[in-house]
Amino acid sequence: MHGFVKYKFLLILFLLPSDFTPVCGFNILYVAAVASPSHHIWNRALAFELANRGHNVTHIGPDQDDVPKPHNYSHILLEGVYEELDADFDLNQMATYSALKMMIEFENWCISQCSFSLKSNGLRELLNYPSDFKFDAIILDVTAGACFYPLIQRFNYPPTVGVTPFLLPSYVSYNFGKQLSPVYIPWYCLPYSSEMSFIERVWNFVLTYADVALRYKRQYPEEYKEAVKVFGPNLPPMENLERHISLILANTDPVLDYSHMLPPNIIPVGGLHTKKSNILSEDLKQVVEEASDGVILFSLGTNIRSEKLNGHMQNALLKAFQDLSQIVIWKYDGEINDLPKNVILKKWIPQNDILGHPNVKLFIGHGGALSTQEGMFHGVPMVLIPFLDDQYSNAKIIVKKGVGVSIDLKRITAEYVLSTIREVLNNNKYTENAKNISNIFKARAETPLQRGIFWIEYVIRFKGAEFLNIPLRDLPFYKSSGLDVIVFLIVIMVTLLTLLYKIFSFLLFHCFGTEKLKQQ
Repeated sequence: MHGFVKYKFLLILFLLPSDFTPVCGFNILYVAAVASPSHHIWNRALAFELANRGHNVTHIGPDQDDVPKPHNYSHILLEGVYEELDADFDLNQMATYSALKMMIEFENWCISQCSFSLKSNGLRELLNYPSDFKFDAIILDVTAGACFYPLIQRFNYPPTVGVTPFLLPSYVSYNFGKQLSPVYIPWYCLPYSSEMSFIERVWNFVLTYADVALRYKRQYPEEYKEAVKVFGPNLPPMENLERHISLILANTDPVLDYSHMLPPNIIPVGGLHTKKSNILSEDLKQVVEEASDGVILFSLGTNIRSEKLNGHMQNALLKAFQDLSQIVIWKYDGEINDLPKNVILKKWIPQNDILGHPNVKLFIGHGGALSTQEGMFHGVPMVLIPFLDDQYSNAKIIVKKGVGVSIDLKRITAEYVLSTIREVLNNNKYTENAKNISNIFKARAETPLQRGIFWIEYVIRFKGAEFLNIPLRDLPFYKSSGLDVIVFLIVIMVTLLTLLYKIFSFLLFHCFGTEKLKQQ
């Protein structure tokens, strides 16, 4: 009997998946307060996987889920945030903003979101947990600022991990000790690539550091004022609370993004949300598989609504689509009169699942990080129409990698859109490059999701990972950049040159000037 039990146990071990690692379940608070459905999709992938690993996950954020959830996953809703923010969101106006204007508006948006979130009943529910309630770890989406950092103090400083689905923005990387590289890493709102002219590098340098300065000097103080109203006057500075965060899981990857020189406490998990496609519903499956010339998927993501595009843009797109032989599936929450026969409107689409179908020939999108990563994961060439923020930089990445072409929003006409689409459809290099990137991305020892889970559990087990932080994280800008040394050396050099000039002038005057005086 004992022998049977022994062999049964060995059989169970043999049948376990190769990546299975037994862990004890931890209580994890996942704070994903950024009002962006695409950010929620990324954070949800990580939160669900933690729950599937046996951890108890309490997820707080402004998004509601209509998907099956793990039994040990619970969600606290920050209600009303979207309604408040949408009131001031004008897509067509924002698309005309300069880079500097976008920077200021984005920070205003972060501050407003902070104010609305802190007033929610959802946060009040979390704060009403018993004072001795223990979370073994906190995960914080740090993309929109420091608004929820006070939860670290509220729950007695458990091990904390930061995450950002927003690739790796300059203000996040700088706060965690990365040396900024404006020489070749474009600031996220600029339509530059890694190869910049001198003037572009000047603008990129100025805006990169201006963004960091505004976060520290304007946004953090404003969010601190709002947080004190909720968490009380004994709140430490936001910078002190941020210093408790052990590491950052960033949605960046050298295959999908630009290559960064990263310190040990910034872990790249780009494309963490990407996954194999599921079987399509019968109606979509029929449309996709019966399209003799293939399918084009057109989706502007979750934050940009196609129905809010002005009439000129919509008419230009429709005229271009009607001259295509492919079926166009357009994510559109509304109705359009005189819709071309080859265009199908859907209020909601399973984007990942459609992109994974082999009959999809092209993806037309807005250049959001998560959408472009899904396109590259599935090896689908793209035409991108960036509207705001990081979409310009993401579109440049796609163009640089030869995976697609970008459309200038301000120049949109039917002819322009149609010629761009045909350029990508009729040139095999875009499809070949997309398939190659897909194969490279998938050929790795671990998935980005597995890497993220490993580091979260690592931080919990060892009560933090302070040793990963490099000294640059705690140095002011003038030290971390070497500016003080450079200024000192310049002063020394100028002083020496001035001294040499005076000595040389003195010698010339006394050697040659006196002779001239004697001759006179």
